[in-house]
Amino acid sequence: MTTQPAHRNTQPAHRNTQPAKSIRELAVEECLDLLASSTIGRVAWCGRNGPEVVPMTIGMHEGSVLFRTAAYGALARSVRGATVAIEVDEIDHVTRTGWSVVAVGPAETVAEPEEIAELRKSGGLEPWAPGVRTLFVRMEPRRLTGRRIEARE
Repeated sequence: MTTQPAHRNTQPAHRNTQPAKSIRELAVEECLDLLASSTIGRVAWCGRNGPEVVPMTIGMHEGSVLFRTAAYGALARSVRGATVAIEVDEIDHVTRTGWSVVAVGPAETVAEPEEIAELRKSGGLEPWAPGVRTLFVRMEPRRLTGRRIEARE
């Protein structure tokens, strides 16, 4: 029986030249503030072919996250009554710091004409994507989580 020599790491040790950082979990209130200050997010749901994620213009209204989509498009068909996640973030690629917030909850379409009129008047939810996006979708966050990576002082 022969024995193999113990594996020796011949690679030089990796030295981190970045300033020391810390990861901090965000309180729900801070998550809500960051979510409310964001205009672009990523909407995620489980579609027929697995996870789907699309960037979307978002806004907050009375504690719910709103976005608009085409009334008869794939997104509208997929998220009605589904649990969705909406992620927002801000990243500084130079300092490698930033934050991320994820809100999870059921999606529902806004159907009441009075509410649709109110949402249209409030503005701020004009989609960036081209095309007609008349359907408002609301998600009331049931779970909010967030993290911030920041330089240690």
